[in-house]
Amino acid sequence: MKQFINNRKNNGGWIKIVAGIFLLLLFIFVLNLFSSPIRNIFYSLTLPIQKVFNDSGKNTASLFSSILNIKNIQEQNEYLNNENQRLLAKMSMMQEYQEENQAVKDILLCSQEEDFKFILTDIIGFDSNYDIITISKGKNDGILENMPVISSQKVLFGRVLKVYNNFSQVMLISNKNSSVDVKIGNMLDENKADTGVLKGLGNLNSYIDLIPNDLEVLPEQTVFTSALEGIFPKGLIIGKINSAEKNDLKPFQKASVDLFLDPKKSDKLFVITNYLKDK
Repeated sequence: MKQFINNRKNNGGWIKIVAGIFLLLLFIFVLNLFSSPIRNIFYSLTLPIQKVFNDSGKNTASLFSSILNIKNIQEQNEYLNNENQRLLAKMSMMQEYQEENQAVKDILLCSQEEDFKFILTDIIGFDSNYDIITISKGKNDGILENMPVISSQKVLFGRVLKVYNNFSQVMLISNKNSSVDVKIGNMLDENKADTGVLKGLGNLNSYIDLIPNDLEVLPEQTVFTSALEGIFPKGLIIGKINSAEKNDLKPFQKASVDLFLDPKKSDKLFVITNYLKDK
């Protein structure tokens, strides 16, 4: 009886094994038979997940690409800025050369009759409280005290007051301590020119004193240097008469002058280096 029961159990185990193998073969068969629909279902179920990962990958790639583009743009901007500054500096230098050449041409044209020697200089400072300018040339360039300083149009600015190694201070003719002998009128005919002394008032203003009372002084007449004091050459341009103040009870009359000098608009000046030496 026991042997019968044991044989039955052994037969049942084999039946389960055979049934399992059959079901596995059946599953493989069905899978091969319906592989396309099953794959579609699988892809349909996993498509949203794939899209999320795909979009994330694209966004990450786009982010890194944007960062690289920004870096490249910054490098290009820095290069262009450097090139722009280099070109601006070059243009500024060329303009500086052109201005210097033009100033030299102008002074030579205005001074054809005089045998003056000049040093070209720049205005690098202006003290409006004392009417003193600072120029970029000094003792190392051959500048000495009392040398006349003029513009390229022969407009008198003043004389060298103090000299340092690489720069100098110039006292303008509008300085309160300045005094210049002048002529009023036509310098070509000295007999028709009135004489006087230009005195500074400060703030770029001057007036002419000691004009003989019997001489007629008219507005718009040109004022020139007369060279009587021995510091400034004759014929340098100073300005024009604005108005005259005449009193019959006094031997001399005065006249206000509109000066032609303007340190705020002038960049290039010339120092006459050989006039005092000849004196």
